Order: sequence, then C-alpha cells, then structure tokens
Amino acid sequence: MEKPLAASRLLGPEREQTLARVRAVLGDLRAALAKLRAEPDDDAAAKRAAAQLDDLFLLVVVGEFNSGKSAFVNALLGQTVLEEGVTPTTSRIQALSYGPEVVRVAEGSGLDRITAPVAILEDLRLVDTPGTNAIDREHEAITQHFIPQADLVLFVTSADRPFTESERSFLAGIREWGKKVVLVINKIDILEKAEEVERVKSFVRESFEALLGVEPEIFAVAARPAFRAKQAGDDEKLAASGFPALEAYLRSTLDAQERFRLKLLNLIGVATRLSSKYAEVVERRLEVLEGDIAEVEAIKGQLDVYEKDLREGFALRMSDIDLILHQFEGRGHEFFEE
Repeated sequence: MEKPLAASRLLGPEREQTLARVRAVLGDLRAALAKLRAEPDDDAAAKRAAAQLDDLFLLVVVGEFNSGKSAFVNALLGQTVLEEGVTPTTSRIQALSYGPEVVRVAEGSGLDRITAPVAILEDLRLVDTPGTNAIDREHEAITQHFIPQADLVLFVTSADRPFTESERSFLAGIREWGKKVVLVINKIDILEKAEEVERVKSFVRESFEALLGVEPEIFAVAARPAFRAKQAGDDEKLAASGFPALEAYLRSTLDAQERFRLKLLNLIGVATRLSSKYAEVVERRLEVLEGDIAEVEAIKGQLDVYEKDLREGFALRMSDIDLILHQFEGRGHEFFEE
C-alpha cells in the first residue's frame, strides 16, 4: 500500500491550489460562524475539518455492540489488537495508529489510543467505536466527535440482526455530514445457505437506500473465520470468509486519487451541513426581525392614529376656548357701552 496519505502531499500543484481554495472557503465559513455566534461544537467541527487536510486518512468503524466490530477490526489488521467480548458499559472508543509495538494509552475522556506494528496503519488512522446501542452518553458524545472527521465510514451490521433501529438512527445522523458509508454485513458464517446471505444483503441494501437515498457498497464477511484463516495461511477459507473482496475495495479506495477525492467530499459534507444549519438560523432570525418590524409598524400606526385624535381633540378644545374668549370679549364691549 502507498505511503503517507496526508492530503497536502497528494499529487501535484493543481491539488495544492485546490487545497488552498478549500482552506480559504473553510476560513470564510468559520468567519461567518463567528459572526452568527455559532455553537462551539460547530466551529470546532469546521476547524478540525480544515486541519484534517494534513492528517492521515481516517477510517471510522461503527455499528451495534454485538455486530462483531472488534473481531472485524482484528481480522482487517491480521492480528489481535482489540479486545473482544467486553460489555458495552466497559467498552471505550479505540483510536489506532502505527507504532513499533502495541501500546495502549487510556485517556480520561473514554478514549484509548493504541499503536500497533501493522502495515495498514502506516497509511491510515482507524477508530473503533463502542456501538450505536451503547448506553454510555460519554461514549456517544465522543463517537459523534469522530464522525465529522471521518473520511470513510465502515458500518458493520450483524447477519443475525441486520439494520436495527439504533443503526437506522445512527446512519441518519451520519447522513447529515455527507459521509461515504460502506456497509459490512458480519457473521455470515451463521447463515447456512448462500441464498440466505443474498436475502440479508438485499434487505440491508433496500433499507439503506430508503433511508439515505443512495445505493451503498455492501460486503458480506465472516470476521472470525477470516482471522483464523489469515493466522493459518489458509487462502481457501479466507476466500470463503468474503474478506478478500472487502480488502481489495479498501486498497482501491486508499489509492492517492481516491483518498484526495474522499477528503474533499468530507470537507464539502462538513461545510454543507454547517452552511445549511446556519442558513436556517439566519432565516429564523430574519423571520423574528420581520415580525418585530411588523409589530413596530403596527405600534407606529397606533401612535399616528393617537396623534391625529389628539390633534383633532386639541383643535376642538382650542375652538371652544376661542368661542369662550369671543363671548367674554362681546360681554366686555356690552359692559363698557352700558
């Protein structure tokens, strides 16, 4: 697999110019967010999106706790790096990167940073999340922190419980960020017939299309058999696990041109979501302002009517006073004439 994936080193001056324009647009977006007094999390998302241009490709693995995500990641890496079988209440978000040895550093925010001497990690960062059905709100918040940064999302669902309600809800949230999502149906080894696998794939495909409006890339795999086959060097069983097709797809996705495209799509997704959100904010503020203006105009109209009535009343009173003065004047003349 090719070496470093940092976007600033991807192919030629034209791409450097494109990146410069993208950074300028993100700078304008952040300036607009500041004027609108945007939520801190939204400004942070825009800031991270700009910084991520110079980071390694970020692959985020999501799905329910019991979908076999950790087993899937271990099979992808070809060695046991993540623990399997822990409960959702004790699981943590795990961010993997390359290192000469396996080292796990636990951070207080519910995040473990892990390094491992795995070749694929030289070319990307990989994040394994606790699960869409995890009960810990801290885990959920950190997962939501990583989703906007993801260049590619691998969504792992289980063949025995495909496309659950929590998965639908989570995917709807991913949709808001415009992420590229690849669906992985794990545990196909529990299905006895190929026809059953195809039925599950069709169900997941149709459900995904109905939810997100696009046709997804779908791979059906058996993570644990794939891991055992890799350890044993058994190519036949590895092929039967469905893993080679997924790995071939990832290799093609991680070539320089596709990485660059996905990074730009990621930035466009972040910018589009934030722009749409705050366009609605501006629209609501304008509606409130228009309502205030209408109310002021109504009050002004009432004041104008009041002023007119006051002037008419004043003119009438002055007329009465003039009449009284005229009467006094007439009586005065009569008095002196007598």
